[in-house]
Amino acid sequence: MLQILARGGGDAVRDDTFSERLGTIPHPKGQEILVKVLATSINPVDTKVRMRTPSSTHVVLGHDTNGMIVDTGEEVTRFKKGDHVYFMGQGKYPGSFAQYQLADARTAALTPRISSYAEAAVLPVVTFTAYDALFTRLGYISAGYANTGKTILIIGGAGGVGSMAIQLAKWVGLTVIATASREETVDWCKDMGADFVITHHGDLVDQVRALGIQWVDSIFCTTHLSAHWEAMAELIEPQGAIALIDDPDGPLDIRLFKTKSARICWEFALVRTMYETSDIQMQGFTLTKIAQLIDSGKIRSPLTETLYGLTVRNVQKAHIRQESNTMVGKQAIIISP
Repeated sequence: MLQILARGGGDAVRDDTFSERLGTIPHPKGQEILVKVLATSINPVDTKVRMRTPSSTHVVLGHDTNGMIVDTGEEVTRFKKGDHVYFMGQGKYPGSFAQYQLADARTAALTPRISSYAEAAVLPVVTFTAYDALFTRLGYISAGYANTGKTILIIGGAGGVGSMAIQLAKWVGLTVIATASREETVDWCKDMGADFVITHHGDLVDQVRALGIQWVDSIFCTTHLSAHWEAMAELIEPQGAIALIDDPDGPLDIRLFKTKSARICWEFALVRTMYETSDIQMQGFTLTKIAQLIDSGKIRSPLTETLYGLTVRNVQKAHIRQESNTMVGKQAIIISP
């Protein structure tokens, strides 16, 4: 099978960053499924993994998969050959920039019925991250209009995670303030359902207060954590909650949140598979719920760009676009027609 390798290292994408390799198709065991990859996507985690991998090492990246099961391990009962599934990859398996991929069946779900290959491929990482942040970390009720009267500030609303967080927050009744900095990203956030859009290049506190809102019940920071740390401390409601996914530039003063008794938590979508937690099956259950929301029209895919073919050029192009910090929504790569 064809795989695209990424050379590790902290430098920007170069002509020799990616290369082709012919690998052996693996055989699933136990709870594993073998999937023919139909489409994949690009996430910030892919660029971070590549940059953090030693320069002498090559890895197969790709954390989003939409594909068809071609074989199953002896312990798999939820799926059968021919099922179309989508899932997030995990570190112990090579990624989805390949024609075939192994996965843990407990982390997969049937693909949304109404989604194209590309539309489904961009969903797993960003939608699971947003869902887990809102309903596991921030503690909101995962049901339509169940949180009416509560306000959330989503910093970085036009990215993949922000796009899905806006939609999920509106589905459950939250008033959403999103941040964006360009005309196209402002329009995108409004299209996703944001009630208000402010610029993260301006003073967040002044802009939120100008809306007539003193404090927000919760904050979901998806980008530039260090730059917004003090503003978040000022804007969070006493006893409010904050979820973070972006890495800080350096040490931060957590004492700023003490008098608010604010709850601060990290959201890392791959925690369950990385540590084989007892609730690993929640990955599959959550993606099943997300598929139901897609099929019922409650939320939609954040797909904005599609590339065709598993090639070095396409993977390189997608990574350069991802690392440009101008991406709106998400990109997909169609691997099998």
